[in-house]
Amino acid sequence: MKTTLVLLVFALVACEKREPVSHIPSEEAVKLAREAAQDAFAQLSSELAKAIETGGPVAAIPICSEKAQPLVAEVASRRQLGLRRLSDRPRNPQQQASGKDLATIESFRSAIQNGTAPEPALEKMPDGSTLVRLPIVVSQPLCLQCHGTDADIAAETRDAIRKLYPQDQATGYQLNDLRGIWQVTLSGPPAP
Repeated sequence: MKTTLVLLVFALVACEKREPVSHIPSEEAVKLAREAAQDAFAQLSSELAKAIETGGPVAAIPICSEKAQPLVAEVASRRQLGLRRLSDRPRNPQQQASGKDLATIESFRSAIQNGTAPEPALEKMPDGSTLVRLPIVVSQPLCLQCHGTDADIAAETRDAIRKLYPQDQATGYQLNDLRGIWQVTLSGPPAP
């Protein structure tokens, strides 16, 4: 009986041994994350610019509410990674940052306020994936028409935003302010 119990304990311990997890090298993870974020930003910016050109800032608001998530999801699917936009002051409540994402936003904001470019934040996950957080900075004057101060946003635009997003927090920004983060999840390399 004692021998059986000892063998059972050894068997359980042996089952607990896990293969070492490998991750994408950090430099490659940052490169892939930046490419995905730039791709998504370019597509979204293009759609917003077209809408603003034809109907002003009010016409761009439905782009964010209806097309932004599918555009980001399409880029994520095509690139085979996870891709999300998060903020501490979201327009869409589903994009509310919390936990490590919120801490990263605070760190990035502090870096910008100190005149330093924020460095990507990497987190190697137990499953072999790598999570990369990149800053989203208000870099275009065009963005201020929907995300700026009261002086930047026309009353008609402000009313349209409030109608779609009654709890909107995504205003009051100035050029070069941190708006949020891209959260990019990259799968680990294939097992050998």
